[in-house]
Amino acid sequence: MRTFIISFFTIVFCSVFLGCKTGKHLTSDNHTQIIVHDKLIPVFRPADSASIRALLECDSNGRVVLSWLDMAQSENACLRFKLDSMGNLMADFKVPSDTVYIPGKDSTVIKEKVKTVEVEKELTAWQRFCIVFTVIAIIFIVLFVGFKFRSILNFFR
Repeated sequence: MRTFIISFFTIVFCSVFLGCKTGKHLTSDNHTQIIVHDKLIPVFRPADSASIRALLECDSNGRVVLSWLDMAQSENACLRFKLDSMGNLMADFKVPSDTVYIPGKDSTVIKEKVKTVEVEKELTAWQRFCIVFTVIAIIFIVLFVGFKFRSILNFFR
């Protein structure tokens, strides 16, 4: 009987003091988030130019005659030149758009501090059962020790 009581108290002692463990402390770190956007990057093209030099003369009939013509233009410019028999001079100079848009990527780095909130974890059914069983076992142990202590005191009287 004595070995039963010693083993019973050993099991109860181990279950009471070794059954629970402390929770881990939560730590918060600074989180870095990188956001990448697709965007169009403007690239400016150099200015284009063109020039016309011409010598216009009148002939014996009173008409305008083009004696010589010199046209200089850059690679991207489109120059049109027209002289009619009545002496009207028409020059047209076309240039494509000065800005070219090239697709690119833009990244933004956002550092944000995360606030950590500790929340109590819900107990599982097994954990609730163990808590209730331990409380009932401790009550029975206290009653058992009380009755044994009372019987020992009555024995010495």
